[in-house]
Amino acid sequence: MSILNFILNITLNLIKRFFVRMFKSLISMYGPSVITVIYAIAQIKLFPNLPLWFIPLFFLLVVYIFPFYVKW
Repeated sequence: MSILNFILNITLNLIKRFFVRMFKSLISMYGPSVITVIYAIAQIKLFPNLPLWFIPLFFLLVVYIFPFYVKW
């Protein structure tokens, strides 16, 4: 019984590590883009007369700042 629990524990641990690694990878790749899209939608909804050049400026800031705060 203990050998079966040991094998099950190892298998679940490997599956968990795989999904955590995939989640971190997806956040690292798509995080800045998702943050920029949310910012753009919020800017257009809340301040429709604001110039649109703030969105690419925000994207550049996020691309350079995001890796400093998201360390895996």
